[in-house]
Amino acid sequence: MSDVASAWAKAQDPVDDHGRVHPKAKDILKTMAPYADADGEVWAAVPVLAMECCCTERTIQRGLAVLKKCGLLIDTGTTKTWNSRVYPIYRMPLETGHASSVRRLAAERNAAKARSRGDAHVTPSADAPPTPMSPQGDTDVTPRGDTGVTLIGKGITQGLKPSASVRASEAAGKAWAAKAPERVAPVHVQRAWLAAIERSGETDDRLLSAVRACVARDPDFGRGKAMNLDRWLDEDRFQAWLPDDGALAQAPVVAGWSGPARVRSAVMEAMGAAGVASYLDPASWRDEANAVVAVTRIAADRLTAGAGPALRAIGVSVVVRGVGHG
Repeated sequence: MSDVASAWAKAQDPVDDHGRVHPKAKDILKTMAPYADADGEVWAAVPVLAMECCCTERTIQRGLAVLKKCGLLIDTGTTKTWNSRVYPIYRMPLETGHASSVRRLAAERNAAKARSRGDAHVTPSADAPPTPMSPQGDTDVTPRGDTGVTLIGKGITQGLKPSASVRASEAAGKAWAAKAPERVAPVHVQRAWLAAIERSGETDDRLLSAVRACVARDPDFGRGKAMNLDRWLDEDRFQAWLPDDGALAQAPVVAGWSGPARVRSAVMEAMGAAGVASYLDPASWRDEANAVVAVTRIAADRLTAGAGPALRAIGVSVVVRGVGHG
């Protein structure tokens, strides 16, 4: 289940050929979103969607066509067979649009305020001719669509994007992925990290310490109930884990897959770099069993579903805490 995709889907407006929001297409998008993985990939079983959306399969097909035309579903070119029917696997472009309804409302309010103020503060007067940096033709000086919110997927805020913060957010993502790789979406983590630093005034070191302390001591990780890291940051959950004694917490950071190269090659071919980074890199290798030991049951399920045939072809199984996954 993807909380990130669910929040994103609720904030989007699928528009039909007549320029109107298509309510059934939006219902379909919201229904599909919880099934998406950390990369936004999801397949749509039309009969299931028809049942959950209380409509016909034909209505679902029309809604999917609207979503594809709007760019809210992108065909990956791969398919999934279920109950003898073949369905395309789509990717939800989580890096575009508003991340949530709350952020969309904030952006629209900021845009309305900007329009109400007009351009009195930026339009050159007759005595002051335009300069090359004037807002006239501002596509060269302002990010497109900068309504006062982060451009999702670009890592741009209306303040700054220091390289130290980017490195710190990457380290935080690796620490979190050591126990919950399915709860880390790097693009969203970087956006949430920069916003948290700007909002709280905390340093990168202290925020990274809070992440590491949470990974090491929060019992939710042991129960498989860890939050998405970007949501954890957005909700200021880090406040409870900030160091108060001057000592910065440390936690193991996943450097990469340490098992056989043939296993990495098989997963790379089947699932791509994102699959390797999310599910294989945090895993360990059990030589006597010729098995990949995933860090969570979800990670084991994803590896089995995405790369199971490729791994079985080289005699490798996937296990989690001693339980086989084939």
